[in-house]
Amino acid sequence: MKSTHVTRVIAAGIVLSLAGVLAACSSSTGTGDSSIPGWKPDSNRASNQIHVYALGDAAAKAEKAIATTFNKTSKVKVVVDTGPIAGAEYTTTVRSQMGTKNAPDIFMSWSAAGIQPLVTAGGLLPLDSFIKSDPKLKSMFLPSVFDQEVIKGSSYGVPMRGVAPVFVYYNKSVLEANGLKPAASWTDLMDQVTTLSDAGVTPFALGGADNWPDLMWFEYLYSREIGNDQVAKGLAGDTSVWSSAGSKKALADIAAFVKAGGFGSNYGSVHYGSDGSAALLRTGKAAYELMGSWEYATIGDVSQIGWTSFPSVSGGTGDAKEISGNLSNYYNVNAQTRYPDTVKAFLELLYGSQFQKAQLALGNLPPTTDATSFVDSDASLDATAKDHLTFISGLVKEAPSFQLSWDQAAPASQSTALAKACADYISGAITADQYIQQMQTIVSASK
Repeated sequence: MKSTHVTRVIAAGIVLSLAGVLAACSSSTGTGDSSIPGWKPDSNRASNQIHVYALGDAAAKAEKAIATTFNKTSKVKVVVDTGPIAGAEYTTTVRSQMGTKNAPDIFMSWSAAGIQPLVTAGGLLPLDSFIKSDPKLKSMFLPSVFDQEVIKGSSYGVPMRGVAPVFVYYNKSVLEANGLKPAASWTDLMDQVTTLSDAGVTPFALGGADNWPDLMWFEYLYSREIGNDQVAKGLAGDTSVWSSAGSKKALADIAAFVKAGGFGSNYGSVHYGSDGSAALLRTGKAAYELMGSWEYATIGDVSQIGWTSFPSVSGGTGDAKEISGNLSNYYNVNAQTRYPDTVKAFLELLYGSQFQKAQLALGNLPPTTDATSFVDSDASLDATAKDHLTFISGLVKEAPSFQLSWDQAAPASQSTALAKACADYISGAITADQYIQQMQTIVSASK
């Protein structure tokens, strides 16, 4: 498995190298086939169409908008289909579609570990020929991000959407009404749980019905208690990490938070999608939510929303500035696409000024070498959006390390079991010892 630990130098580069002006991408729109190694046509697919499969979240409107622009000059049209909002469910759907007439031409992924089975099966088109023809498909992106989906020297993914750390969102009105400020320490946060609960407010919204939001709490409390380096070792198969004193302390922290009412009492029936947990935060029924930067677009009305880093934890060996989340999403290409030239032309149009500005408006900081130039120059961005993007860039710049989300860092064969173990522990279905045993079993397959 590829290392998921990103050094401070690389993390700082995500911000410090964001300068310059992006030249307009090529607007050529191919209409036929190319002799690209690994490609073969699928006669069951519709003629003169390519399908882009995106997450079914608020950010999908950016893909739809750029497709509309592309289709004005292309004989082969781009159709944007949307799927589940959760990455694990989305990935499962993609795999079930591959090799069928419903298979997308372009789809999303999160890491080398996630796409490795498709690469091994020959299901993904290497993008080296695309890049040789248009070097900007690689050079316009930060190397630390682009290289995450380079496998055995071949490039399989083009970064898309944005650098997506996880951090704490909060409702300003709720905190002010209860005489609180955003919690900076775990002790302070535990005290606020009591205050908010007594006031009839759910301290933290959690889409517990979906499992994957639960992971974020483990990612950060393990990061604070043992540090991202140890987390990476544990995910890579070092079973001793999960039985360590720091691991047990992180589990105790989580258990204490749940017992104190940190997630309220109905979190197991709340979904992240369909305006679930985000609505609780937006409407003031919850004070906080731990979520990735995509939350900005999901919330919609952010007039009363603020953001801050995850609290420090006293006695832990991890750095309080370490972060977790997703380096980026990636576009991958189906090896059986009938129109690779059109696919290439569409990828080239992405991250022109229209797409980058659309991403910024959604609260996403594209992993390109010049993203901040758009933040500074885009008059259409309001002050709140700029503050959000500036916070993201500062969070990444100051991070000693950036730990990839656990379900993306782990091989695809392990991610579902990993998420379930975390959800089961939060719900009380398993004990700390059982959680440790399950994690040791899950990660042992990484060796």
